[in-house]
Amino acid sequence: MFYNISYISKVNLASLNGSESMGGNITPIKKITDNEGKEYAYISGQAQRRYLKDTLMQLGERISAVDENGEPNFLELKDKIIEGKKFKNKKLMYENFCDLDLFGYMFPNSGRRWSPVKVSPMMSIHPYKGEYDYLTRKQLVEEGSAKKGNIVQIEIDTLNYMRGNIIIDVDRVGNDINEYTYEVTPMLTEEEKNIRINKLIDAVRFFNGGAKQARNLEDISPKFAVLTKQKTGNPFLLNSIHINDKNELDIKSIVEEIIDNKAVLDGVRMGISKNIFKNEDEIKKYVEEENIEIGSITEAFNFLKTGAE
Repeated sequence: MFYNISYISKVNLASLNGSESMGGNITPIKKITDNEGKEYAYISGQAQRRYLKDTLMQLGERISAVDENGEPNFLELKDKIIEGKKFKNKKLMYENFCDLDLFGYMFPNSGRRWSPVKVSPMMSIHPYKGEYDYLTRKQLVEEGSAKKGNIVQIEIDTLNYMRGNIIIDVDRVGNDINEYTYEVTPMLTEEEKNIRINKLIDAVRFFNGGAKQARNLEDISPKFAVLTKQKTGNPFLLNSIHINDKNELDIKSIVEEIIDNKAVLDGVRMGISKNIFKNEDEIKKYVEEENIEIGSITEAFNFLKTGAE
């Protein structure tokens, strides 16, 4: 079983993922260019996974650390979990550090784990407009001399939408799986597994992160979401989300793609926030006519939750 979370976030004014320096005093954001030469901002999958870990920590989950040599650091449990370069108690690691279960790992001489959580880069739906924010870096000067500083330009994405997609391989969460024989070794009870999946769903629902948040605080949590339970791990809605220049979501292309993939779907829910799209009423009416449930964002995400919390 796979959970497919396809969603849209709204950007007001943000620099959510920095890129390599362009030289001089310009701090760029990550962008890609299409075949027409238009640039689109994006947040890398690596950055999003970091933001998800941070959100899980904010929700009370424990995340593994890394020591000064780049080795895994299990803090007070280190001697109980690993001995030298070999696992001593892998079950204890799964129970205490959710990130190694959800996002995988690669330890020297201690094996590796493929991530049950797959993350697409978040892509802006409208092109980057070439806008900048500015700040001043003060310079130390001698007493009595004129104050001065360097003006720094920060690329920003403004009044835009970003689409993202997350796939959760539910059957792998809480289970250690041999990548060669596919032998499954349970590491969590069903109740513990449900709690972990539910906490991950909450982390996506209340997704928090991004660069330059100290002065460009932004909300990247979903404002529109399609959540499905499905037999395969295909993010089939990745290329079906479109918003026109009037801030109207093309809901018909999304519904058509859902219908076209119904053979592998075991359930669908949609969630929408108010005052995000100009055609909000049309979206709700069309979806309901197609017998797909639509409600608030929280109601939609709760559709994926199971068991005890």
